[in-house]
Amino acid sequence: ASTLTLRINPSLMIREPLFIFLMVMVRCLSALINPNPAISRLRFRTSSSLSAGAERKSSRSRRKERKENQSTLDLEWETFDFSESPKWDSRFTGDGLHVASNTDDWEEIAEIEAEHDVALQKDFERRHEVWNNLDDELVVKATQLLVPFIQEERWNRIQSIMRERTQQTKFLFENISNPSNCFACLRTIDSFGMQNVDLVMQSGQYQGKAALNQKRGKSRGHLFVSVSNHYLQNSGMRTAAGAAKWLTIRNHLSTELALTKMKQDGYHIMCTDVNPQSRDIRDIDWDASGKKICIVMGNEERGVSDVAKKMSDESFYINMCGMAESFNLSVATAITCAHMSAASKDGNGPLRPGDLSKKEYNTLLLKGVLNSMKPKLARALLKKYGIELPKELNIL
Repeated sequence: ASTLTLRINPSLMIREPLFIFLMVMVRCLSALINPNPAISRLRFRTSSSLSAGAERKSSRSRRKERKENQSTLDLEWETFDFSESPKWDSRFTGDGLHVASNTDDWEEIAEIEAEHDVALQKDFERRHEVWNNLDDELVVKATQLLVPFIQEERWNRIQSIMRERTQQTKFLFENISNPSNCFACLRTIDSFGMQNVDLVMQSGQYQGKAALNQKRGKSRGHLFVSVSNHYLQNSGMRTAAGAAKWLTIRNHLSTELALTKMKQDGYHIMCTDVNPQSRDIRDIDWDASGKKICIVMGNEERGVSDVAKKMSDESFYINMCGMAESFNLSVATAITCAHMSAASKDGNGPLRPGDLSKKEYNTLLLKGVLNSMKPKLARALLKKYGIELPKELNIL
């Protein structure tokens, strides 16, 4: 976008014909520079309104400058940190706002978003099903063939990390607004050894242009994008989830469906909430239920939903002593993980390293090796020995 700033002496405005002629000439010059009136701006300022120092910058110029100064446009799992503008981090949101402001389109936009959410959920489930159905011998053979082509130090690290993984506890995040928060939470969970994470990205819970774009993130440059595997892997909240390649992530269309599934799988549901029945996190007996644990974390502004509160078996809060009303979501997640880690010892507590099944452990080793290689090389090596992994895995 081009922005022209014209310095005009106030005394010049007295001469109307000259002033009008000057305005027309500048408008024509602006049209020649940028023929698109939707993204072209003219700004007339009097000389007295300009500061003596640097010239003021428009919000568009500031966003462009932030993007140019972004240290990286890729999500680095090992070294990620918040950007200067987390809500509009170009690693998640690409070119910024993609959804038009025209309120007449919101009904159609909502329908398309719902279709994308359903497609995303089906895509996640299809990939989980394919991984689970892989033949055990095939997984082990493919891993053995590829290991010599990655660094020994990398292979040793993958093995040591997967040996420490636990499936005893998982988190469920409800409709996170900020993708940077989501990515930070996922990295924290990975750091404490939890393998499984569940997300709810419910249609209708992301209201307004900004919220939708933080949910959708990178796109093809316009709103109406075909639902393809590429799109599902590269989008806001969807980008954050797709980039968490070291975790097993499931997506749900609603909190009710997610928690119903959790209960069927035998999980003890705990949500973060302040109510008369809530317990201080320091007083929780994590082994009291004798079940696996699912911790529900709510939206940054609204907290956990009424559905989550109703379906939870127990609720807890993190004690605070300051003027702030609540912790940031990623901070609250980290504090919760730290308390669980402190309460885990000798195979008891919410974190139990090494409790994965042999099949899941071997599958995660193969994922780790594939994530450490260039896809073309891995594909060529496996093909040479007659091994072809299903295309639905979206790895090769």
